[in-house]
Amino acid sequence: MHTRFLLIVFLLSLSQIQAQTGTTPPADIRTQLKALTVNEKLKLLEYMRYMGTNLDKEVQHTYEQLSNEKRNRALAYIDMQKAGASADVPRTTVEYHRDTVNFGNIVEGIVVIDTFQFTNTGNAPYIIREVKSSCDCTVLKRPEFPIMPGETSTLRVEFDSNGKAGTSQPGVIIYDNSSPNGRNIVYLKGSVSPRVKPKRQGG
Repeated sequence: MHTRFLLIVFLLSLSQIQAQTGTTPPADIRTQLKALTVNEKLKLLEYMRYMGTNLDKEVQHTYEQLSNEKRNRALAYIDMQKAGASADVPRTTVEYHRDTVNFGNIVEGIVVIDTFQFTNTGNAPYIIREVKSSCDCTVLKRPEFPIMPGETSTLRVEFDSNGKAGTSQPGVIIYDNSSPNGRNIVYLKGSVSPRVKPKRQGG
C-alpha cells in the first residue's frame, strides 16, 4: 500500500513536471536535498545511476571534494583494486576495543544487535576478507574497503536467541591481514532463559 502511494505521488509529480513545457530543470538541487534523509539521498543517487549518469564523472567529482590527505588514500585504494585479491597484502596490526559483548540474561526469542569497534594500529591498510560465525550470528555490516592506519571502524553483528536456551557464547571469526595470524575472533556471551509457554485455559 505504501509503495503504491509513493508510485502515485511519483507519477503525479512527473506529470506536473512534464506539463511545465519550456522550463529548464534546475542544475542545482541542493535545496531539495535538504528535505531528504541520507538513505533517501542514496536511493536517489542509485536511481540517477539507473537513468544513465556518467560514473567516471561522478567519481571524479567526489574525488575533487576530498582533502589532499584523503585523495592520497583514494589513490592507494585504486592501486589495491588494480592489484586484485590475489596480490600479496602487507600485514598490519589491529586492536579490537573489546573481544566480547556480554548481553547478560535475556529471554529466548530476543534478537541482540551490537557492534565491535576496532582500530588499525599498524602501518598498512587493514582489510577484512571474510567473516564467519560459529552459530546463527549474522554480520549485518562490515567495512568493504580498507581501513587505513590510525582509522577506526565497526563490525555490526546480530544474535537470534530463538532455540538457544542456556548459556551461549557464539564466536565470530574475522579473516583479515592482521599480524600474526591473519584472523581475529570476537564473541557474544550471555544466558538465554527459555520462553515461558502460556498455560492452556480450561480442561
